[in-house]
Parts: sequence; C-alpha cells; structure tokens
Amino acid sequence: MTGQYKNGGKAINAILRDASGQLPHGVDPQVPNVADSPVPNGVDFKDVTGILFRRKAWVFGVAAAFCAMAVTYVAFARPAYTATAEVYVDPRDRPTPKDEPSVQNSVPGDGLLLVESQLKIITSGEVLTRVVDEMKLASDPDFNGRNDLTGAIKALLGLSQNKPPELVALRNLRLNTAVKRNDRSFVIDIMVSARTPEQAARLTNAVANAFLEGQASANSNFNRRISDAITSQLDRMRASVNQSEQAVAAYKAANNLVGARNRLVTEQELDEANTQLTNAKTRLNEILARVKVIESIEAGGAQLEALPEAVQSATIAQLRARAADASREEAQLALINGPNHPALRSARAQLQDVQVAIKNEVKLIAAAVRNAAAGERTNVQTLQARFDSLKKLSENNEKVMVPLRELERKADSDRALYETFLAKAKTAGVQEVIDTTNIRLISQASPPDRKSWPPTAIILAVALFGGLSLGVVLALARESLDNGGGGAPKPTARRVTVSPPLQPEVVAPVRTERPVRLRDFSAELLGGPSGHSVLLVRASSEASLDLVALELARSVEEAGQKVMVIDADLARHPVTARLRFGQHAGFRDVLAGKSAIGEVARALGRTNIQIVPVGITKLASPDRRMRALLSTALIAARGFDCVIIDGGELGGTPSEFGLYAMADEVIFLESARGARTDDAQVLAELLKHNRIKAKFVIVESDPETVAA
Repeated sequence: MTGQYKNGGKAINAILRDASGQLPHGVDPQVPNVADSPVPNGVDFKDVTGILFRRKAWVFGVAAAFCAMAVTYVAFARPAYTATAEVYVDPRDRPTPKDEPSVQNSVPGDGLLLVESQLKIITSGEVLTRVVDEMKLASDPDFNGRNDLTGAIKALLGLSQNKPPELVALRNLRLNTAVKRNDRSFVIDIMVSARTPEQAARLTNAVANAFLEGQASANSNFNRRISDAITSQLDRMRASVNQSEQAVAAYKAANNLVGARNRLVTEQELDEANTQLTNAKTRLNEILARVKVIESIEAGGAQLEALPEAVQSATIAQLRARAADASREEAQLALINGPNHPALRSARAQLQDVQVAIKNEVKLIAAAVRNAAAGERTNVQTLQARFDSLKKLSENNEKVMVPLRELERKADSDRALYETFLAKAKTAGVQEVIDTTNIRLISQASPPDRKSWPPTAIILAVALFGGLSLGVVLALARESLDNGGGGAPKPTARRVTVSPPLQPEVVAPVRTERPVRLRDFSAELLGGPSGHSVLLVRASSEASLDLVALELARSVEEAGQKVMVIDADLARHPVTARLRFGQHAGFRDVLAGKSAIGEVARALGRTNIQIVPVGITKLASPDRRMRALLSTALIAARGFDCVIIDGGELGGTPSEFGLYAMADEVIFLESARGARTDDAQVLAELLKHNRIKAKFVIVESDPETVAA
C-alpha cells in the first residue's frame, strides 16, 4: 500500500475489527504484517514480560543486592534521636503598665513574616554559639569531629584541616538542628538530633532557652539604645527650648508688649474702653430723650407725667397735691360766694402760687437733666478719644505681633518636642528591665522513645524498589545486547496469507474509470430503501470534500425525502462549523449518554434536513457502552428516509465506535483534483470481503454548493 497514514496496517486492521469483530480471511492475527509496518513501533507488553521472565535472575539478583546493602547499612549505621520543643511567638508585644491595649503595634501579614524571621534567628550563630559554650560541645567527640567517620577518613588521607573545635561543633550543631513553623499557627518546633535520647532532649531545651534569653537580651539592649540615643539629644533640645523662650521675651521687651495669660495689656484696655464707651453712649441717649420730653412739656405739647423725674419728685408731688386742694377750694367758694369775694380771690392767688412753684420745680429738673446730658456728652467724647487712641495702638501692636507669634510657635514646638522625648527617655529607661517580647516556651523537649535515623522501613522499601527498577533496566539491556545491538527486539518475520480471490485486489487496487458527479451519486441514494444509512469517509484532506454530506442531503431533500445528517467528524467537523452549531449538543453527547439523537437534532431552516452537530461533551476512551448507545441512536434515526453520516477523514473518527459495522453502506471519497491514495480503495475491497457494503468513489462536485 502507498497510503499517507502513519499507522499503516494497524489502522486498517483496527477498522476491519470494527467492521466484523475479526480480521479478514488470510490475515494472521498473531503476527503483524511486515508489509504494512516495515518499522517496528516498540516493544510489545508480552515481549517485555517474556524478557523479564527469562532474565528474572538479573531482576531479583540486583534487588537482593540492594536489600543486602540496605540491611548492612541499617545494622551498622549509628542511630540518631531527635527531640522536639515548641515555642510560641505572639506577634503582639506584651503591654507595659503605661501602654493602652488599643495602642499595640500591628505586624504586617498577620505576623507570619515575624515568625518566619524567628526561624532564622533560632539557627543563627549567636544562639547556637551560646549553646556550644553552655553545653561544652567543643569537647564532645560527637560534635567536635573527633568521632566522625568522615573526619577520620580525611585525616587518614591527609585532607583534614586544623579547624578550631568550637567552629566544628557549631557547624555540626547547625546540621543537627531543624526548625519549622506549624501550619496555620505561630508555634515553632525546634528539633535537635543527637546520639542518645537524653542528649537530644538536653540540646533541644538548651537551644530553646538560648533563643528566649537572646530575645530578652535583644529587647533590653534595644530599649537601652533608645534611652541612650534620646538622652544624648535632651541637652540640645533643652538649649533649643531656652533659646526660643528667651527670643520671645526679648522681642516683647523690645516692642513694649506687656500682657498676661497670652494677652497684651493694650488688648484688655481696648476691650474695657469699648465697654465704657458703649455704656456712656447708652446713658447719653437716655438723657437726650428726657431732654426732648422736658422741651415738649415746656412747650405745652406733653403732660408733666411724661417726665420720669417729675413723677418721682416728692416736691412736685406735694405741690400738685396743694394745687389740687386749692383748686377744689376755689370751686367751692365760687359756688357759695360771688366772683369778687375776698376768700375766692385768696384761693385763686394761692392756686397760682402753687402752679408757679410747680413750674419752677420743673425748670430745676430740666436744668439738672440738661446738665447731666452735657456732662454725659463730655464723658462720651473723652471715652471716644481714649478708645481711638487704644485702637490705633492695638493696630500697631498687631503688626508687631506677627513675628512674635512665629517666635511663640517655634518655642511651643521646641517645648512639646522636648517634653515628648523626655517622657520617652524615662519610659525606655524603665523598660530596660521589662521584657515586652511575647515569646515563651510552651513545651519542653523530652527524651524520644524511638530513633529518627536510620528509617529502616523507608530504606528497605527504597532499596527494594531501586533494585527491582535497576534489575529491569539491566535485563532489558542484556536482552538488547544479546539480540545483536541496542534497540528493541527484532520483530519476527511477518507473513501474510491472502485468499486467491482477494490477492489481486489488494496488490493491484482497481480505481473507478471516471469521476462521479454528486447528482449521480444522490440518485443512487434515492433508490435505496427507507432508513438507509450511509457512512462517508474522506480518503484525502481536500477542502472540496468537506461539505459532500450537506450537498447529498440537499439533493435528497429536493426529491421530497426527509434526511438526517450526523456530523461524526471528531477531528475537524466542517459541517458543524459551516452551520455554526458548535455550541449545541450533538454526536458526542449521544455517545456520552447525556442526550438522545432526537433531542440533539436541529432543523436546517425550513427544509426536511435535520442536522446532528458534533456536540460539546468531552469523550473518554471508546467502550462497549458507547457502541451500544450509538447502535440505539442509529436505530432511532431510521425513521428518516435517508441517514448520512459524515465520518471525516480516514482515521479522523476512531473506528472503535463501530460506525463501519453499523452503517448500511460505507463510501470512501476522493476528490478528482486531489492526490490519489490506495488505502481507501483497499479498505473498501476488504470491507466487501467481510460482507460490508463499501466502495471507493472519486467525486467531482457540482458547481453549486450548500448555503449555511
């Protein structure tokens, strides 16, 4: 065969299995066809199993050797024990007696950055050096390198370096110390390994205590540095405050600015003068109003009762009482005596004397009121002059006060800064002896009851797995070398026995003499029985073959028949793409068992054509259930006059679905203008041999195409 598909004979055999459940007559199922696949695809699983069975001594021998080495190491390796202590690190510092709980500092990232930093501090040289000195590890053979096998070998070879035992002990302690933060917590596990359980517990507790002491010492040193730094600046700040206050006092003295309680004397005098002037003007207005009343009384336009002084005067009250008595007596005498009677004239003279006395008294009151008005007017003028003088002086002082306020602001700022730093210096001095770090040991280390190294089960499991894996590799390599060179085992000779009737067709495929037009092709479909299903498979990737299924459906529909087009091209599905049904359920959903074929079929406009798109469900590997669902769907589709299945290109839809066996007819299409292939024609002849109606057709499309 000269086909373009890489799978060669295997792909053809898969299609033939799909068609009949067995290979065609004359093809040996146990031996691949060397003519179909001249290059081997790899080692078969059965071949690998046979090789491993023949070379089992290599596999189990290497595994046994690895296990023996693992057992030897476990037996002679020096054990190590690991103890664990737990330390809680609270990101919030402990509040001092002077601090408010709501004023505590917050740590970014919920304190995780702080806790992660503590992990580095625990394994730092400062903490571990303190443990080395405290536990005297420089003289401990397990840590100073004198009892180390590696050190002994280096010394024997002359490669050892004379390092101080303290540095060697520090390095070994760091290698045997591990820290980690528990998930979703601020708890740190400190783990130290040693030769004995008791020594591991002692070292772990020593590391934890050294870490806590180091944190307390660092906090105290920090507060001491703050106190010293602030104290060194207090003298300068105090001098700055004194200089600022002296500048304010000198400026006031130079500009004659005297005041108390942050207020100048001129400002106070101006306020008092303003108050006095306002009161004097009020009294003047009241007196002037009484003067107008007096003038009205003197002109006869008002009664004497309109003047408050007249009403309040006791003299006028007595005179008015005497006038009333004289007037009453005159009236009585006028009724009794004649108009010229001496008694009547005497009464009238007495009445006139009283009225003259009242007028004189009113004049005295008026003179007093006018004198008071003149005095009050003079007082207002005096107060006004004083107010104007103070106002002008205040305006001059305002200009002088601008630099003074700047000096006062500077003095206030220096004073506030000095007081703040003075308070901080005292606080830092007090906190030198107070540990504000919230770190504590919540669980001391206890001697472990089992060793942490070597892990016997893990080492044996790794040795067994590694030995088996290496044994398999060595066995396969040995088999390859025995077969005469690297690579896969040579395949056995592939033999093909073909029955006499089929041999000429397979060796020399017979082509159609001339291209077939789609109209002639559709005429054959119209002559078929009702419910006839046709599987179209494109033998080449010509674009002119993409819509043959739609063109045939249109021709059949024009003859008055109902057609269903199933897009089974899982690779390219041009029918679905042309009709824009890519977002609708279809063939894949039917195979997945999510929908029936009648539910996913969509009408093509107002025609009698129903389209089953390719679908949207992602399919798993083909199995028997999918074949059963596909068979049920094709049976349901037989309600149409014709069922056209677009199977895509050769190999585009997996043959395991069973389309080749379920369709009533299989047609391999090739364009008259495209490249020729022999695979499709050979498949057609082999399917015929398996009693499947199939043929190979070279198609020449009609000028018109199907609109979407």
